[in-house]
Amino acid sequence: MASSEGRIIMGRNIKRLLKENRITAVKFAEAIGVSTATVSDWSNGKTYPRIDKLELMANFFGVGKYELVEDQENKDQNNEEPTLVAAHWGIDLSRLPAYDRQRIIDRAKSYVEGLVADYEDRQ
Repeated sequence: MASSEGRIIMGRNIKRLLKENRITAVKFAEAIGVSTATVSDWSNGKTYPRIDKLELMANFFGVGKYELVEDQENKDQNNEEPTLVAAHWGIDLSRLPAYDRQRIIDRAKSYVEGLVADYEDRQ
């Protein structure tokens, strides 16, 4: 997704995650080993990160890679995943704020994706 639309979506997601996590671009750049100018270029949709940096970014924010590259603003907010997760684990997520619920779900998805990738690599 190296199109200009993809770069813009990625930039929006980076800005959102920085804001939600109260992280400065400087601290983020240091953590993933790039310059602040590079973070600025990504955030403004000028350039797109290499795949290894995408992985570092997802790990830094504790989200799945899809949350960096997919349009999060237009996602359906009424999905059933919080209910399914709660039913599976016997945990009532309904009282958590929507952001916290989604973050738990995203971390669980990332974990499962990692398990699947490890399994597939061994086959």
